Amino acid sequence: MRTFYVFNINDNFCSLYKDSPTSLYNIMTQIHKLVPNDINYAMNIFYQVNNAIPKEKLDRKIFLKYHQDLPYKKDKDMHIYNNLYLEEESTMEIKNNYIKIRSNKDFTYFFKILLNYDLNYFVCDFKNQDYFFLDSLKMLV
Repeated sequence: MRTFYVFNINDNFCSLYKDSPTSLYNIMTQIHKLVPNDINYAMNIFYQVNNAIPKEKLDRKIFLKYHQDLPYKKDKDMHIYNNLYLEEESTMEIKNNYIKIRSNKDFTYFFKILLNYDLNYFVCDFKNQDYFFLDSLKMLV
C-alpha cells in the first residue's frame, strides 16, 4: 500500500522548481522529517511553498461529479475508489493543506481526478522516495 501526499505548490515555487522537482522534493522531505521542536520553522517554510487547498469546495466538486460512478463512493471526509476489475483500492482524504491518498496501485484513479482541478499539484511518497508534478502524468491519461 502506497501513501501519496499531494501539495498545492504556489505559482512562484512551481515555476522555479518545475524543471528540478528533486529540489522541491528535498524541501518537502525536510519539512516532513523535522522534529516537533522545529515546528514553527517547518510551518513557516511550508506556508511559503504551499497554497491552501479549498477543502470543502474540492470535496463537493469531486463528489458531485463522480458520485454516480460505480467504483466511487464517499464516506464522511473519505473518498473511496474500489474497482474490483482493475484491482484498485484507493482512498483520498482532502485536508486544508494537503491531500492524502492511500492506494495499492502506483497510478491511482484519484490522480486522474485531481488533474482536472489544479496543475500545480506536487505528489510525494516519502516512504518510497517517489515524487512528481501531477501534470507530468497528463500524457499517460
